[in-house]
Amino acid sequence: MKNKNAWVGIGIFALVGIFMLFSGIKDYFGLKNATKVKDVKADQIKAGMMLSGETEIVWDYYCYETSDGNETYRWYLVPLDSTCTKFIGVKVHRKLFDSYEAVYASTADYYNGKTDRLTKKISYQGKVTKIKDEVKNNLNRYAKELGITNVDEFFLPYAIELKTTMSSVRSIVIGAVCIGLAILILILAIVGEKKDKQTEENTFAQIKVNPGWMNGYTINNDELSSLANGDLSAAEAKEDAEGLAADSEAMASEEFDAVQYAAENAEAEAEEAAEKVKDEIVADKIDVL
Repeated sequence: MKNKNAWVGIGIFALVGIFMLFSGIKDYFGLKNATKVKDVKADQIKAGMMLSGETEIVWDYYCYETSDGNETYRWYLVPLDSTCTKFIGVKVHRKLFDSYEAVYASTADYYNGKTDRLTKKISYQGKVTKIKDEVKNNLNRYAKELGITNVDEFFLPYAIELKTTMSSVRSIVIGAVCIGLAILILILAIVGEKKDKQTEENTFAQIKVNPGWMNGYTINNDELSSLANGDLSAAEAKEDAEGLAADSEAMASEEFDAVQYAAENAEAEAEEAAEKVKDEIVADKIDVL
């Protein structure tokens, strides 16, 4: 395919589509079969696994991420079981800030003795990821403020990135659309290239070489086809061009000689006619005398 832009478009849409399609499918079935937090031990949790759970206890967020000066994500802490001896982070988008803040407020009221029971509950599900160094540093600082010296004893170095089956379906749809666009661009590029090739073939097939104008020099269809496809070597192309130029020059020279000869003949005839007229006038004068 000659059109490089078409290949670039096909590659981009194909790669993005394949990634999103398979990622979406993997997340969808992973969420459908997510492990319950209550059924797993802390040392069994690894990056990449899907976890789902429900909790009435949420500790305050220990880290946040901003965009254009606004908080976009927060890392809250939830317990792995009712004993609250191990916690894992939950990366929460700003759309859910209020929901997690409500559970955190209920938790704080309960532990501060303002209420005799926990009044809020929240469910979560998503993929376990290892937290980055910057996030880990914030977790260490948070633990220090709580008087906790052995961070790993209470907090796992992981966070649950919230996901929903709907977001997975959205990724699948977007991936399928991108792959479809890649296929469409490929089809259009192939059809366009075939049309261009057919147009070139038709154009060269219509070329008629005039022997009189070309002084007998001809270019056959094989040479024209080879020239169109770039198969003729530079030497062959140069030789053809020089031959054409030489024949054209010869033809022009012959035509010039013919014109010059006609002009000379015309001049001689004019002189002869003038002499004849002159002789007649002289003869008339003699007769008069």
